[in-house]
This record gives sequence, structure tokens and C-alpha cells, in this order.
Amino acid sequence: MDDKFIAFRSKRHRLKVFPQSIITLVLSLTLCLAVIYVMLNNKINLEKTLMEQIALEKSIKINEVLSKLLYKTQVLSALVIQNDGEIANFEEVAAMIVDDPSILNVLLAPEGIVTNVYPKKGNEALLGYNLLGEGSGNREAILAKETGELVFGGPFDLKQGGQGLVGRLPVLIQSTDGELSFWGLVSVTLKFPEILNGIGLETLEKQGLAYKIWRISPDTGNVQLITSSNVTYNEQTRFVEKSINILNAEWTFCVYPVREWYQRVESWLMIFAGLCISCLFAFVVQNNNKLAYMQVELEEIARTDSLTQIFNRHSFMEFARMQCEKSARSHKICYVVIFDLDHFKNVNDKFGHQTGDEVLKAITKRAKNIIRSYDLLARYGGEEFIIFLTDIEKHEVQTLVGRILQSISNPPIEYNGNSVTITASFGIASVSATSELDAAIGKADKALYRAKDEGRNRIAFYENS
Repeated sequence: MDDKFIAFRSKRHRLKVFPQSIITLVLSLTLCLAVIYVMLNNKINLEKTLMEQIALEKSIKINEVLSKLLYKTQVLSALVIQNDGEIANFEEVAAMIVDDPSILNVLLAPEGIVTNVYPKKGNEALLGYNLLGEGSGNREAILAKETGELVFGGPFDLKQGGQGLVGRLPVLIQSTDGELSFWGLVSVTLKFPEILNGIGLETLEKQGLAYKIWRISPDTGNVQLITSSNVTYNEQTRFVEKSINILNAEWTFCVYPVREWYQRVESWLMIFAGLCISCLFAFVVQNNNKLAYMQVELEEIARTDSLTQIFNRHSFMEFARMQCEKSARSHKICYVVIFDLDHFKNVNDKFGHQTGDEVLKAITKRAKNIIRSYDLLARYGGEEFIIFLTDIEKHEVQTLVGRILQSISNPPIEYNGNSVTITASFGIASVSATSELDAAIGKADKALYRAKDEGRNRIAFYENS
């Protein structure tokens, strides 16, 4: 064969294959880049979901820890009220209150002047100090006196040195003519930043995350940094934040990624691995499913009570408002029913908390079997439950609630060889508008306490008169 002809054919073959290779390469690169983009975006969303979960958990934990210690002021207040303003047995009571290493001191301040502080050692500078005068933290003391409620303040510089958080509670004493008068203040001071040591914030760095807690200072009106991670992070990058409402104060908890995706070796390894299209598809499906699962799981956690698997308090309020608004448009009256298991503490003490949990689950199941499919049942807290009834008459409410009352005590609940018989007290109130829902819950709660006062194991309606 002619050498020139062979060379010509080879040249044409090369020219024919070249554009096909280019098209294949372009299509392959386009597909890889598209899949890599989806995969990295899913990874970012997964990280964001994780950050939201962490922010929610840590915010709740901070609120629980601080609130638990701040409400110790109520013990001091009770001490003062029981003694008609006279200060008695302060040292003994204070020693029992200061049972946490995060508590710096507790004090009494008649008319705002500190007269008793425990422990006295290291806090001598506080004696004689006017909490209602000028000074750090005194704004909260004045607010407590004005509102008559427990007020949270800090962090700020303490008179005895260092920084702390405080809870100021005004004490009101009833005179012989029935009027309440301001006696003074009781206060709990918490060590800062030691109070945050048990929250587990340091573990965020191991997960590649950083945090910052800040507030708007009531003294200056400016942003005040409360605490933050020791690692370097970019505050301008994407982040999630949650509000921490502690009594009157509002803190903001922010979570940041320490490194962006392009700063991570694993991201580039993912891009390299993305050239294998089959593997990339597998990763996309896995990440999409994982993201969807986490989102569903978070929604489920946010809406249901972990023990009884019914609505929790937050989701109950959300759906009850919707039901109430719907009924209000058709001018129908709804009912709020709150019931509390009588002497439930005795069950835990006698049979153990595991049996107590089984009792709560059994009561939940019995109540669900009686209420209608569109009625709302939720665990309101501890051994207290709440029901929202729509499209029902008052006498029907009485009948339905009576059936629940009977089912709770009969038959006894059998678990682990124990037979538990328990009763419940019910409070009922009507509601005709969404704006009245909170008030109706309060009325039902008052009716519940009336049922308890009248001997328990009964039903009480709240009557407006």
C-alpha cells in the first residue's frame, strides 16, 4: 500500500477522534463539577444543621444552669418573709444554698443596703454597700425593685474583685392591713467565667467549630463580648445563632466553622475523588439522605416529648393557637384541660423512676385512646398534661374528661411485678379567641389547684365569676 495513503488515513482518523474526546472530556468534567458542587453544598448544609443543633443544645444548657442557681434567691426570700423581715438563721440557710462551687456568695440587703453576706471571707467589701446606688450591677437591682421580679445581670466587675453574674430578687412583705411593702433585696452572685465551665463549650473546638456569646450591655448600649473560643476564626463567615433568654436578659450564642471548605484538605480530596462519577453519585445519595434524616430528626425532637412521644409544651402552644384561630372564625368555643397525677412523687420514691416513667407512658396511652383524633394532647411538664378540645359542648367535655379520669386509676398499671394505682386532678377552662389562650391556660391551672384543694381525683371547671 502506498505510504502516502497510509499517512493520509492516519491523519483523518486522528482528526475524527479528537473532537469526540473533547466532547467526552467536557461532558465528563461538567458532570463531575455539577456533582462536586452538590456534594460540597450538602456538606455545608450538614455542617450548618450540626451547628444549629449544637447552638440549640448549648443555649438550653446555659439557660438551665444559670436559672437553676439564680432561683436559689427564692429560698432567701422565703426566709425573710417567714420571719416578717427579721433576719434569722441566715448562716445556716446560706450554707445550704451555697452548694455549688460556681456560687460566689449570697446576701441580704434590707432597703438595698447589704447587711449579711455568705461566705463573709473574701466578701467583706460588700457589707454596707448600697445596691440601689451607683455601681456595676445596680441597674439590675433598681429594675428588680421596680418590677417586683427576679432580675438577672452581668457579667460585670464586682466590688470585691473579679467578674460575676447576679440574680436580684425583691422581697415584698405583707403588712397587717394586707398591703405589700418593699423590704429589700436578696441576691445570688455566680462566679464568671467559671459558671460556664460545665457547659461543655470547649468540646466545640474538637468538632472544628468556634463560638461566641455576646449581649447588648444595659449600661452602655454597646455589644459586650461575654466569652468566645480561643481558636482563631473568621466572624464574617457563615454562622448560626440562638437567643438565650435568661429572665430579663438576652444573650446571643453564635457558632462558627473554624475553617471554610476550601481551607480543608478533605475538601480537595473530595474533589479529586469526584472524578470517579460512580463514587460521587454514591456520596451524593448518602449525604442527601443524611441531611434529610437529620432535618426530620431535629423537627421530631423539637415537637415531641422524648418519653411519652406526644407533643411537648412548645409544639402544643403552636398547634393550639392554630386550632383556636380556626374555631374563632366559626364562633365556636374551645376548652383547655390540664391534669396532674396525684402524689406522683410517691410512685418514684416507692417503685423507682423507671416505674414512674412507665406510669407516664401508660397514662399517655390511656388518654390518647379516649380523646378524639383531632384533639391535642401534650406533656406540659413533669407529671402534668394538657389537652385542647375543639368543636365540643361543655357537657361533652365533662363526659370525655370523666372517662379519662376513670381510665387513669382503673385498671392499675402493671410493670416489673409492681401494681401502681394512681389518680389525677383536672382543671378546665374555656377559650374563644387566640388572644385568650394563655389566659385560659392560667385559668385551667387555677381550676386544677382548686380540684387538688378539694381532695384530688376530681374535675374542676374555671368559672369567670
